Amino acid sequence: MKKFSQIFVISYCFSFFLFQTIFAGTVVDKFKIEGIISIASTKALQSELLKKLDIKILDLNLKKTDSGWPVLRIEYDPDIISKNKIETVIGEIEDPAGHKYKVHKGPLIANANLIDEENQAMTILGDMTMDLKQVNNPTVDFDSSIKRGKDVFIKNCAKCHGLNGNGYGVVAHGFATWPRQLWAWYKADSAADSYLYWIIENGKSDMPPWGLVLSEDVRWDLINYIKTIKKPEEN
Repeated sequence: MKKFSQIFVISYCFSFFLFQTIFAGTVVDKFKIEGIISIASTKALQSELLKKLDIKILDLNLKKTDSGWPVLRIEYDPDIISKNKIETVIGEIEDPAGHKYKVHKGPLIANANLIDEENQAMTILGDMTMDLKQVNNPTVDFDSSIKRGKDVFIKNCAKCHGLNGNGYGVVAHGFATWPRQLWAWYKADSAADSYLYWIIENGKSDMPPWGLVLSEDVRWDLINYIKTIKKPEEN
């Protein structure tokens, strides 16, 4: 029994020493990730990283980050693998839709507000070649319409445009172009209706054609609400 106890103690000490040796030299780094557009994207990134590298993923913060970018925290041994190597491998991984991830460098850059010339041009032609049909807002009860439009916005639009319309929605980080800051349309008059209706109906760039999903009445509710979105500092 005494001999067994000695063997057990020796084995325990050896295991503890080995564990300390392996993990004593590890560091933790944060990586801002571009290209995460869905839950499937998060799973694919983490599983592929663990397959390719000898690392430990601590967590992936999608929302509450200082920069606005999803932040991946990784623990690794710098004697075995470099930070640059981790960044390189992240950039080589593709999500299920075939888009590659990227480690973000530099500050978050917002879209500039629309200038008067842009607004004037877009009410006539839009900011790309399109066949704008003239539409008339049929809304009678604007207060009720705006309330319904807010609910539609939170459910369908905020994930990309952000709850306050700033364009930093949680899934927008993987887009080729940041969503436009919606307060550019604050208190816009009826001249903007044809353009806004066209964009919602047909989509543009990474924005899908919501005309396939939302009825005409719901689209008008959304337009009426968008025109109430102010810059955050003005709220």
